Amino acid sequence: MPDQEFEALFRAYQQPITAYLIHLLGSAEQGQELAQDTFLRAYSALARGVQVQYPTAWLYCIATHVASDHFRRARLFKWLPLWDSEDNPALCTADTTEAVADQLMVRSALARLKPPYRIPLVLHLCEGLSTAEIAEVVGISRDAVKMRLMRAREQFQQAFQDVSGQKLDEVA
Repeated sequence: MPDQEFEALFRAYQQPITAYLIHLLGSAEQGQELAQDTFLRAYSALARGVQVQYPTAWLYCIATHVASDHFRRARLFKWLPLWDSEDNPALCTADTTEAVADQLMVRSALARLKPPYRIPLVLHLCEGLSTAEIAEVVGISRDAVKMRLMRAREQFQQAFQDVSGQKLDEVA
């Protein structure tokens, strides 16, 4: 039974988990490697008999822990360049020179956010997770997620203004 359950989880979540890790790391190769580690941990947990009530939050939680372990080991916190996946919102893709410049400013602004704010912001805006799902992934209360999202937006707006010299409402 764990093999069938794992196979279904892998088919359903392999692409979104890999994309999430690529977003956090800014490297397709590292993201794919950590996605493998994520699914290895998930398989081991299922083999031990862990019951999963919310698979999306559970897998994102594992992926977030795998990424945190990676950053801790590497002391690397220059992460989260935006990505080129067809599954991501229009903000996260670029077709023109102007859009590429905007994307670079967004990357730079996001890089200024500390991980406790950057992770919930990306999970919410780019991965589409609800505040309840983010709370489970990050291991904090839903109210704490809302507060971090609010602060992340404020910090992002200031960082974007510092990087671009423009307020976000002037760009749109």
